Amino acid sequence: MSRHVWALCLVAWLGVALWQANPVRVGDGHEHVAVALALARGHGPAFAPDQIPSLEAELRALGPSFSGASLVHPDLVGRDGRQDLPHFWLYPLLATPAVKIALLLGVSPLWGFVALHVLLLGALAALMLSRPAPVWTSLLLLSPLMWWLDKPSTDLLLVACLAGAMLLWATHPAVSLVLLGIGASQNPGLVLVAALFAAWGSIERPARLMCRRWQAGVLVAALLITLPPAYYLWRLGIPSPLTASTVTRWPGLFDALFPFTDVSVGLLFRFPPFVLAVLVATVWLAWRELSRLREPLIATTLLAALALLWAVGQPVSQNHGGSPDLSRYALWLMPLALPLLQQAGTSPSTIMGSVGLALAALSAAWTLVAFPPGRPEGHLQPTPFARWLWSHHPMWNDPRPEVFAERVSHTEPAVVPSGTPDCQKVLLYEGQWPVHCLPQDTPADACFETHRFCYANRSATGAGYLFMVEPLRPGVPIVQAEKTWTRETPAVATLRQLVRGLAFGETADALVSLRGIWNAAWIQVWSGPGRSVFYVRNTRPDARIGVRVRQKVLARVIDLNRAVEVATYPIEPDTRHPESVPLPDAVPDLAITFEPR
Repeated sequence: MSRHVWALCLVAWLGVALWQANPVRVGDGHEHVAVALALARGHGPAFAPDQIPSLEAELRALGPSFSGASLVHPDLVGRDGRQDLPHFWLYPLLATPAVKIALLLGVSPLWGFVALHVLLLGALAALMLSRPAPVWTSLLLLSPLMWWLDKPSTDLLLVACLAGAMLLWATHPAVSLVLLGIGASQNPGLVLVAALFAAWGSIERPARLMCRRWQAGVLVAALLITLPPAYYLWRLGIPSPLTASTVTRWPGLFDALFPFTDVSVGLLFRFPPFVLAVLVATVWLAWRELSRLREPLIATTLLAALALLWAVGQPVSQNHGGSPDLSRYALWLMPLALPLLQQAGTSPSTIMGSVGLALAALSAAWTLVAFPPGRPEGHLQPTPFARWLWSHHPMWNDPRPEVFAERVSHTEPAVVPSGTPDCQKVLLYEGQWPVHCLPQDTPADACFETHRFCYANRSATGAGYLFMVEPLRPGVPIVQAEKTWTRETPAVATLRQLVRGLAFGETADALVSLRGIWNAAWIQVWSGPGRSVFYVRNTRPDARIGVRVRQKVLARVIDLNRAVEVATYPIEPDTRHPESVPLPDAVPDLAITFEPR
């Protein structure tokens, strides 16, 4: 395919993405918008106390996605009382001219960020068209990257800088260093990548050390990289709010490969066309053109990928927002494959040209279906594949605890312990089970350690659980559930028999409806159309529950520890007030069963 035809294809692709754009906030996007608004009006990136209420009100007026936007960070207030934000202000500074124009035109300032993104993508597309193998390198554009087009988020800037640096390295290495410096100034995770390329460029051709352009590139990149820590040290006394609470560690292999292999956000499962392209390129070059695979730039990008994996493996929580079920770290790694794809695309074999077009069509189709710009954030819901895997083959995958817990509890921070709805896969915390999963079998002693997570995976026969002890992760943000089980006891065994065949919670067709509980620690309901069971923990004097029923029922109060029925109460329907069921005092585990009479 000629470059002119491919250029029209890319223009059409960007046009389709822009046509679907509907700017909204994701992740920490409100911070970038607030800084851009302040800069557009001639203020600085740090807010005076009297600026914050008006800025927050202006943000909330931008739409529902900004409803919970807050600019208050008490630990990031400077000596002058002005409020700084965790993310550096270079990205909103680049968007400021377009934001100012948007304000003058009377449209949402979010369109200023869209304009910046269109400019970055257009420049990247033009650069790809001017370089060898434009079809293969354009796979980066025909990817979930387009989802970030209408979101005020730094990810698109970082990818554009990384991709531009890879494409320009062979002819303009000094410009590549400046682009890497821009990316590293916005996120410290890219500092190692910039340093690696600066070192390799000097080693690869020592004569560059005497070149004015190379010296200027190194100097500008260094200034860009040191600007954020210098600013924050001056303002707050810390080098970076993003790394101030991060403990440097060596992530294990599982954690290091998380951006690739996780079933919920990993590149392998969420965007396999790009992985397939890298695999095809590697196999072809190794099989037919090994000398191309030995290109020093490919080895450098591999080292850069390893360095970036180490850097992004430092945060204790990897289930971040601001993405459509694809790790932003996987997105950052994708541009590092461009030199490899470029070598495959410049192969003298016509086969690789056809393969590149097929991969481009597959990538575009996958992106249009799975990652349209209008798709909402998805970090609090399991993907369909993850839901199926955890429900049908729970032993095949034990994800990072925060990923599983936040996606099955649908909250951030995650509520632990937690489990799938039918308890095929359960995440224990300090040996505790979630309330809807009655304990079965005994986990390893290590599962009861402080801050310890363990997975309980239901066996293939369904007769019990197999336990997997997770590495200690003391910094993971969590909320401990109030209702939990500690271990399997005779009371739990009896309750399991009573609730067999019932749904957890109060269903729409439940026989009994709970109206209140008094003088007990907590209550949990299992229900169905013909029977309901209530569990009550730790009753006190004058304990009772209030219920309404659909028909005449008989309530049986059972002491679960003794497996003894201690009282029965007939209950009538259609009473003026809820019926009260008295409960015995000082009983740790009670069950109340309701059946028609």
